[in-house]
Amino acid sequence: MIQRILLATDGSETALKATRWAAELAKTYNAKVTVLHVVHIPAALAGSTVLPGGATDVAVVTRLMEQAAEGVITITVPLLEEAGVEYDSRIEYGHTADTIVRVAEEEKADLIVMGSRGLTDASALLLGSVSHKVLHVVHDKPVLIVR
Repeated sequence: MIQRILLATDGSETALKATRWAAELAKTYNAKVTVLHVVHIPAALAGSTVLPGGATDVAVVTRLMEQAAEGVITITVPLLEEAGVEYDSRIEYGHTADTIVRVAEEEKADLIVMGSRGLTDASALLLGSVSHKVLHVVHDKPVLIVR
């Protein structure tokens, strides 16, 4: 039933909880996990010549974001390795929710697993959340949101 799991992670504590769920499900169903971290570069920064913190080069900021993304993957995969499940990892760039949905389609994921930011209903309504957006866009596969 479940052969491919997409684990969307940002390295947060709830994302690590979601990783544990994905690992257990992968073990149970002998499924492969794709670990996805999406680097979202806000439009305000794209093309800037002077960036927050005094950086003046978009390439420098991009490199820092890539290093942070690699760090997220580095703290996530040991949990999958401990569980002995097959996995691969992807770092993608773009709008987070849209990219998660796109990669789920590309990977032919049977299940999307992700953590919740823990926003209150009112905050989620005003600000939106990645998990909320994914949940409302994906209609052809289950989404597990871990708190």
